[in-house]
Amino acid sequence: MHRRWQLFWLIECGLLILLGFQTVTNPSSLASLLVGSFALVLGLKGRFWRTFWLTLGAVLIVVAVFSNPTVWVILFIGLIGLLSVFSGKQHDRIVPWAKKQYVAVRAGEAAPKGGTRRRHPWFGDETIGQSVYEWDDINLTLAAGDTIVDLGNTLLPQGDSTIVIRKGFGKTRILVPVGVGIMVDHSAVLGDLTLDGVELSLHNECVKHFSQDYDTASRRVHIITNVLIGDLEVLSV
Repeated sequence: MHRRWQLFWLIECGLLILLGFQTVTNPSSLASLLVGSFALVLGLKGRFWRTFWLTLGAVLIVVAVFSNPTVWVILFIGLIGLLSVFSGKQHDRIVPWAKKQYVAVRAGEAAPKGGTRRRHPWFGDETIGQSVYEWDDINLTLAAGDTIVDLGNTLLPQGDSTIVIRKGFGKTRILVPVGVGIMVDHSAVLGDLTLDGVELSLHNECVKHFSQDYDTASRRVHIITNVLIGDLEVLSV
């Protein structure tokens, strides 16, 4: 979370610098800003028409700033940061991407292989695995949200199984039963990778890891994940 706030303030500062540059290089915005500042000075130091000058100065400065589209980007990102603060206080309904997605697969009787079609949410506000079903490879694409995949509630078939998760923002935790071979292929722009308690910080990197019992295990799971900003944690339980 600390790294996310560092990135947030870095983006905001960069946008503020861009806003200042665009304001002073735009003749109309610069003129409105200078006249507005002069009017504010007259209103603060003068005794006559003080309210008029203060109002005129404030209006001209607001026009100079908000005529630049960059300020709307700054406000939008600031709103996202504000909603993230609320999400830390369990306001999940305000911030949809703060909701947790729990994928708990269960064993079921074999069904004919007729193919399936499933729609996934943009954000992690759906629970998969509430009803009994046969294990099937997982392929998820999310814009943002935290995801938990628990393989302890199913019987993995002999051989290889696959979990593919593509995500913009959010944390992913995958629980794998002891004795199952693990291959992790993880790519992240920014985030941490935790494998059995060992933590790695990634900065636009890709990591491929095999568990020690991968070659001898009768059941193996291939975990392929891609994320812009977020953490991945793989635990053997």
